[in-house]
Amino acid sequence: MHYLYRNVFCKLKKMLERTCRISGEKFVIEKDDLEFYGKRNVITAENLSDLLSGKISDCAGLPTLCPAERQRRRLSWRNERKLYKRKCDATEKDIISMYDGSSIFSIYEQKYWWSDNWDALDYGQEFDFSKSFFEQFKALQKKVPRIALHVMGNENSSYVNSSGYSKNCYLSYQTDYSEGCLYCSVASHSTDCVDCLMANKSELCYESINSNESYGSYYLFDSKNCSDSWFLKNCIGCKNCFGCVNLRNKEYYFLNKKLSKEEYDKKIKLLNLSCYSAVDGMRKKFFEFVKIVPQKFVNVINSEDFSGDGIYNSKLVKNCFDCFACENCKYCASFEYSSNCHDYDMGGYSSEWCYEIGSGGDKNFQTSFSINIWGKVSNSFYCSVGKNLSNCFGCIGLRQKKYCILNKQYTKEEYEELVPKIIEHMKKTGEWGEFFPTSMSPFAYNETVANEYFGLTKEEAERNGYIWKEEKQTVQYTGPKYEIPDDIKDVPDEILEKVLQCERSGKFFRIQKAELKFYRKMNLPIPRLHPDERHKDRMKLRNPRKLWKRKCDDCNCEIQTTFAPERPEKILCEDCYLKIVD
Repeated sequence: MHYLYRNVFCKLKKMLERTCRISGEKFVIEKDDLEFYGKRNVITAENLSDLLSGKISDCAGLPTLCPAERQRRRLSWRNERKLYKRKCDATEKDIISMYDGSSIFSIYEQKYWWSDNWDALDYGQEFDFSKSFFEQFKALQKKVPRIALHVMGNENSSYVNSSGYSKNCYLSYQTDYSEGCLYCSVASHSTDCVDCLMANKSELCYESINSNESYGSYYLFDSKNCSDSWFLKNCIGCKNCFGCVNLRNKEYYFLNKKLSKEEYDKKIKLLNLSCYSAVDGMRKKFFEFVKIVPQKFVNVINSEDFSGDGIYNSKLVKNCFDCFACENCKYCASFEYSSNCHDYDMGGYSSEWCYEIGSGGDKNFQTSFSINIWGKVSNSFYCSVGKNLSNCFGCIGLRQKKYCILNKQYTKEEYEELVPKIIEHMKKTGEWGEFFPTSMSPFAYNETVANEYFGLTKEEAERNGYIWKEEKQTVQYTGPKYEIPDDIKDVPDEILEKVLQCERSGKFFRIQKAELKFYRKMNLPIPRLHPDERHKDRMKLRNPRKLWKRKCDDCNCEIQTTFAPERPEKILCEDCYLKIVD
């Protein structure tokens, strides 16, 4: 097969061009894409040869959506942040779940779902060749009980989701191996961080985005190994710095200017950063300052042969975002320690040769078109919520199983005879090569991560055929509005008993005991916005997962960047950026 690839590659004179059937945008399928689809058995060896030689220009299994729409479709199956109180359908206990009480699915609490008290094989069904595959999968999906939250190994962390092996965390999502983190998303190996997005090996950090190995700092952006600092962007190894951009291994800098320790301490004291009005004002001034300082075209460290953003210790990664230690991957995001994968979001952890995966645990291998596979799933297609599986097709909720189709057990011989027939059937119905449709997702569009990266209004979502869920106030309050003191020094303990109202959305929220302790320890003012609004603001500060071609503003060379051409910042290529870094 490899000999075939080498010989026919030279015959393909141009990339295959496609028009996305949803967005209408043009996209291309390149030679390495075709090679990957062939190795994954998404297209046949015969089709691969004919495509590469130019005999045909299309076949079953090729993508019909552009990379962005493929990612939107996968993310529309992932609810991280919307949590509800409801009953467990097995034990009748009160639980926290990502499914509300009106869900059509049977929802089991964690302990019961993982127990031997039920068996997902009991819901198995024969494949019906008079019906489409997705129609049958949807029917199975309605029957198989679902787990309340996607969590594992946590301690005293009831209000988290998509998180594992963490302790004393609250309203944090995709947060692993962390302790004492509140209102965080994508925090890993971090301690006592609040309102952070993408915090890695950090401690006592606040309102930071992409802070790595940092300590005791506030409002860090794309910075690493910084401590005791405020408002930094693209800084590394800085300590006791305020409002700085593009610095390396500096101390006592204020707005990129060197001060003595005494001058610096005096300036910081005069700012009154324990007051909300002062911090809010400095935050606005800092973002204005950032606009006039040159920016690097991508946030990439120790990587080679890449395109995308947020790439670390990786090589041969194309159109990837927020990827760490990956190799030979394409169209992946929030992805780690994996190789030879395409279209994989959230997870990875030593996975190989996977395609179109939405949320995956460790060591998945040669698996495609699956959602929430929690590890060691191999040689499988179209599976959902599974772990330790091999050779399964269209299964839901299985663990430690092999040779199953639609949750029905088969022998190895029966499985290998039936699966090719199902694939041929799916080719005829136009389903083969497509991920699960958004219309089959158990969540409304605005409950999912898709709405964070591909935001829509209710009208836009419904116009595109997506379900929209009206939000309800979880806290009912009709008393007087509580006036939050401007200075944290003036905030009494009684605030823990008060209901606060978001200044923007009108939503009610409360301050937690651990949260108040953090603000007092760090001398920080009480926030005025609901946690959801604060998260939205952090997401808006990140560049979109989209690449534009533009010119370096110094040397005029061509670059691919997540900074749109019309943005006001001065954007530099790698060589020009290194010349201005201090």
